[in-house]
Amino acid sequence: MKLYPFQKEGVERIKGFDGRVLLADSMGLGKTVQALSYLTTTPGVLPAVVVCPASVKFVWEQEAERMGVSSIVLSGRAPYEVEPVDLYIINYDILVDKVKIFRNGRMKVLGGAWLKTLRRFQPQTIIIDECHFAKNPKSKRTKAIKKLCRKIPYVLALSGTPMTNRPAELWPTLNLLRPDVWPAFWPFAQSYCGLTHGYFGWDWSGATNLDKLNVQLTKYVMIRRRKEDVLKDLPAKLRDTVPCEMRKPIEYQEAETDFAGWLQENYGPDKKPMALTKVGYLLRLAAKLKARAVIRWINEFLESSDEKLVVFAKHHKMIDAIVKHVDYRSVTLDGRMSADKKKDAVTQFQQDKKIRLFVGNIKAAGVGITLTAASTVAFTELDWVPSDLNQAEDRCHRIGQEHPVWVHYLIAKGTVEERLCAALIKKQAVMDKAIDGTRTIDNFDLFAEILGGFR
Repeated sequence: MKLYPFQKEGVERIKGFDGRVLLADSMGLGKTVQALSYLTTTPGVLPAVVVCPASVKFVWEQEAERMGVSSIVLSGRAPYEVEPVDLYIINYDILVDKVKIFRNGRMKVLGGAWLKTLRRFQPQTIIIDECHFAKNPKSKRTKAIKKLCRKIPYVLALSGTPMTNRPAELWPTLNLLRPDVWPAFWPFAQSYCGLTHGYFGWDWSGATNLDKLNVQLTKYVMIRRRKEDVLKDLPAKLRDTVPCEMRKPIEYQEAETDFAGWLQENYGPDKKPMALTKVGYLLRLAAKLKARAVIRWINEFLESSDEKLVVFAKHHKMIDAIVKHVDYRSVTLDGRMSADKKKDAVTQFQQDKKIRLFVGNIKAAGVGITLTAASTVAFTELDWVPSDLNQAEDRCHRIGQEHPVWVHYLIAKGTVEERLCAALIKKQAVMDKAIDGTRTIDNFDLFAEILGGFR
């Protein structure tokens, strides 16, 4: 995989810190790619373990595959036999989950069962993705991370917002990475946390000597680039796909098997409308079953960044589920609203800093409005027309946008959505060449392309 110049520099700086680093690049600058590139270009750093939020486990798997790193995504509370690989991917929750087992007719509860299993793999590198998730030194999550990293030579902590509120939140990560520089919390709190003594005892929720802290971080452990620092290296628009886990994959698999059987026996030119209806059902089912993962991804994006986010969906059920379950203030724009309410929603999103999320219908919100308060777009469902998706993307990618626009397509893993996404990319490439005058539009049949995968 080709890296941007600033990403190549980041990999070399990780090596310069001897593999114990806080990679704090802004969201969207490729911390995952840099970490994986470090693993592939540095001798003696494998096998490795990635601890990450559940919403990005399959992103790590996807990127590892692209870079030739063998990996496995671990799931479930109870450990099981796995083949040796270069990269073990696990989410925070199951790292600390308790598991019930029965021995000699008695139930026994084990805490951190996966933690012991991971240690047996003898990892040389631990990657802590979104390391601010482990900012509380008293939490089970932070204690588990500390145990996992004990006597591990290389530790990479990744976060675009390593300090979400106050310097005290940095302490667990800094002590983990460089205990020789930050060996004890008390002197750190005295120097940087505005330590005071009040009615309820010592308070270290403040912030002092931040310039000095920044110098220390940059000298000993931190790599930090913002989007505005690397604009010359980035294209105006970047796209990626985010694999999403379904809640009940067997339900989808049974429906797809039924469709494949029907297609084998019935499909012909006269059956195309019915086939299209059945594929539409599979797409809606995939959207329903991935909704929980989609909402988790949105919440974790907003928690991990102070940026705004624009989310597009196709159906009202997805829009309503997002608005209901996302933890941040939002506005909505879809076909059920009057023109005045649509205008108000755009104005609020553009002007009110407290409104972090815009949720819009691809058709209703995909044209005629400006959403440059955000530079990140996520699609939770796909449309059949690539130009509709492009127009929706360009609500953020417009005159007045100061940053590259990053577009994430949240795709249900192992479903017809993956085939539709690939077909849309192929069709868009054909259309782009026609528009640029390098070729004429051929008879590319999007639907036939998708059905080919079933046949």
